[in-house]
Amino acid sequence: MSLDIALSDDGDLALDLMGATRLIVGADRVRQQIKISLQAFLGEWFLDTSFGVPYFESILVKNPDRASIEAVLRARIVDVPSVTAVRRLGLEIDRTARELRVTFVADTTEGLVDDIVTL
Repeated sequence: MSLDIALSDDGDLALDLMGATRLIVGADRVRQQIKISLQAFLGEWFLDTSFGVPYFESILVKNPDRASIEAVLRARIVDVPSVTAVRRLGLEIDRTARELRVTFVADTTEGLVDDIVTL
């Protein structure tokens, strides 16, 4: 059984009432790992420069192709351990707020997971 330290919605450590860190398992762990993977830029983590999404190379470019963006994000989600397939992937671009909202539904060895990640 794999464990992970729980993070809050804003990415900080999720602490219990006594101030101790919480651990998560199962589908919640996989959901959190997908979210972390989608929020990381390629090369951002010095211990593994192959980790992350190639935002500068493939997404934050002039006139990005929606199909290629979806392909890049699908590949990144499938690379997360325990993920077996991506059932649905939705992109909502808010040009005014300069945000990309990614909704996903993925099959995992821990069950079905879904979430919305704002980038």
